[in-house]
Amino acid sequence: MRIALVGCGYVADMYMQTLPGLSGLSLAGAYDHNPDRLRAFCEFHAIPAYASMEALLADDSVQMVVNLTNPRSHHAVSRRALEAGRHVYSEKPLGMTMDEARDLVDLARAKGLWLAAAPCNHLSDVVQAMGHLLRTDSARFGRPLMAQAEMDDGLVPFLRPETWRSISGAPWPARDEFEVGCTLEHAGYQITPLVSLFGPVRRVTAYSTCLLPDKVRKVGGSVISPDLSVGMLEFDGNVVARITNSIIAPSSRTLRVVCEHGVLSMADVWEYHTPLRFSPTGMTLPARLTRKVEKYLSPILPGLLLGRRLPVRHGRRVPRTQGGHHMDFSRGVAQLAAQVARQATVRMDAALALHVTEVTLALQDGARSAGGVTMQTDLPHDRMAAPIVPRE
Repeated sequence: MRIALVGCGYVADMYMQTLPGLSGLSLAGAYDHNPDRLRAFCEFHAIPAYASMEALLADDSVQMVVNLTNPRSHHAVSRRALEAGRHVYSEKPLGMTMDEARDLVDLARAKGLWLAAAPCNHLSDVVQAMGHLLRTDSARFGRPLMAQAEMDDGLVPFLRPETWRSISGAPWPARDEFEVGCTLEHAGYQITPLVSLFGPVRRVTAYSTCLLPDKVRKVGGSVISPDLSVGMLEFDGNVVARITNSIIAPSSRTLRVVCEHGVLSMADVWEYHTPLRFSPTGMTLPARLTRKVEKYLSPILPGLLLGRRLPVRHGRRVPRTQGGHHMDFSRGVAQLAAQVARQATVRMDAALALHVTEVTLALQDGARSAGGVTMQTDLPHDRMAAPIVPRE
């Protein structure tokens, strides 16, 4: 499938570094409204540059637009591409409001087009392996009871983010990140795997606040958004998840699933090759030894994930992106392209993007969600099927 990128900023370089090796995709070119950024990006990656959005959409060979613009432009750019008859894969969030997100979903449906949004880390082999074990080996793990999901990036405002640059020289978008807020920017990296594991979120209870409002002014911004949110997500089957998002707390992107017979854990949901471990509960010797070691080491290694490493079959080795992690940004694009071509198992679509957007907005708006809000969106029950993304 022929794709074109719109937006040549920081995250676009992450996509370019993970596109190689994914079959079924052909890059036609890129466009950015900033001509200097467009030139630097396209020259660095040796790809064609479109002179305008009109020129990109006039290229009949382009079948899918990959929207990598800033979040507040997502709706307008995606809508324009859909109106021009193109499938759309958008960076998160799908829209800044549910009205924006629903508008895109309705338009895509009316025109018979595919629409999906990042993140796609639920397609990682580790998350897929965890889901397979939970579904097929209940005798070993027992019923899942709760999950602990952390998406904390450390004290980002004090890490000189204004100096961060991507591989082609794009600055990290500090103003957008701070004004939009870390929850809208990053909560999906935990919500999407949780939905993949447990199905749709039914209810959200949340608290959010801004602890460092000065950081926005220092990067030339004025909109104050939460830099900390904490939420409880309720799923069918009496499963609950506690999720944190911040650019305040020490860096942690762990995901733990507490089951009746033990804890399944991964150290970093951004790392597609992170180990999958199991720590049994109870009074067996391995369980008691694990708890003793964790207790002994906790003062110097807080959050240490112990337990036996479980085997995971990796179908695609993901390179570490410069300025990033072993995270396959382009896997979602390939997944969507494969779905368009095969009309087969759906793992990335408008329904998932809309649901993740609703949950994310509920976490962002802690004042509205403090007493708990019921989610209005739902998902089909086949979301746990294996992805069909082409392998190398």
